[in-house]
Amino acid sequence: MTISQYISELLKQYDGIELDTNHVKDGSDQYGLFRSPGRNIKNFIVGGYEITENYQFLARQSAVSDASRKKADEWLEDLTYWADDLGIIYEFPPIDKNRRVTGLSITGNPYPMESDNREILYQMSLSITYEREREVF
Repeated sequence: MTISQYISELLKQYDGIELDTNHVKDGSDQYGLFRSPGRNIKNFIVGGYEITENYQFLARQSAVSDASRKKADEWLEDLTYWADDLGIIYEFPPIDKNRRVTGLSITGNPYPMESDNREILYQMSLSITYEREREVF
């Protein structure tokens, strides 16, 4: 499983979000996950290491009425709180390939990238940290 797939599966736990990777479909309530360039690596003495990768999470929400815009804003805020609680209140699901997820956070406030009379495309930064043990040959 890739890290993008892991994040997608994790976010399904919040309100049943179905994510596309590197794409956001047209229409309301559509979501996409895009990997950002670069990653941070911290090596451990014993042979393992910690990796932090960054992603852009995009959410297309309805903007037809003032009520729908307020609902979208509340939904995004609640998503941020849910991500803040992961690893503290909830346990991260296991992942394969000698990896163990230790953190997920929304590192940037959701902000509107595009807007028209029907929809708003919000973008927020997301960060995932995991440890990986090197394979011994």
